[in-house]
Amino acid sequence: MADTTKVLSEYDASQTLQGAFNDVDKTLSVNGFLVGKVGHKVEMAIATTNVANDTEVFTFTDSGATLYILTVIYTDGTRETFLSAERTA
Repeated sequence: MADTTKVLSEYDASQTLQGAFNDVDKTLSVNGFLVGKVGHKVEMAIATTNVANDTEVFTFTDSGATLYILTVIYTDGTRETFLSAERTA
């Protein structure tokens, strides 16, 4: 198991299933970060441009509090060829 401090859910199986059902569009899903909660936000900043290992930094926040940061690296400034992605904070 991964080293994590995430607290396990106290929901039983039927509560989990009910919670995953989206009444609005009648789907069973876990949804994405942005639609999961009002107040979630993703911002992108370009750290370097037109150079080797061009970098974008995505900051995920919840009502202003930073939850995590993803750093995405491309082979060059065109950002057409993906090189790597890493959670950096």
